[in-house]
Amino acid sequence: MQKNFEIHADKAVIEELLDLMTNDSENLERTLNLLTDDCVWVMEPGGTEYHGIAQIKTFAGIAIKLRGHDESEHRIEILSCFSTGDNFCIEYSHGMVSTDAVTGAITSGLKGGIPTGILRYCMVYHTREGKIDRVHEYINSSSWWLSFLLPIGMAYLHRVTIKRMAKGIVNQVTS
Repeated sequence: MQKNFEIHADKAVIEELLDLMTNDSENLERTLNLLTDDCVWVMEPGGTEYHGIAQIKTFAGIAIKLRGHDESEHRIEILSCFSTGDNFCIEYSHGMVSTDAVTGAITSGLKGGIPTGILRYCMVYHTREGKIDRVHEYINSSSWWLSFLLPIGMAYLHRVTIKRMAKGIVNQVTS
């Protein structure tokens, strides 16, 4: 469900990003097309930073592979969006189903999902010349056990990203 939000920053970039998030969130190339070559992406919890398209493509590709969505309770729902100057913020809830990449590697085949409403994200973006050059992604959970596991999951994502970058694996998102 798309809501009407007051937008003052680069309206075209924000509208494209909102559409991407709600309708096409697994489209890595579409995401990367919105970013500058020198974009910096910071993840919280953990404070992990990814610099430039190659690092962002690697980590985002891994993150996309680890989860999926469906039309029922596992989707992205935009809660709020506001902007000022070259900055804008999108708050959303993110439900997901785990993929074999997660279940095979971590839980030995146990399938699961997180309904929309449990994980809440706040994404703060900065635009420059019609593209996003800085992203700060904050993830929070209304579940105590997910709040405990989030830093562990973010550290795992970072370790896998660093290993793939060291091996020169940038375009490949499979394990």
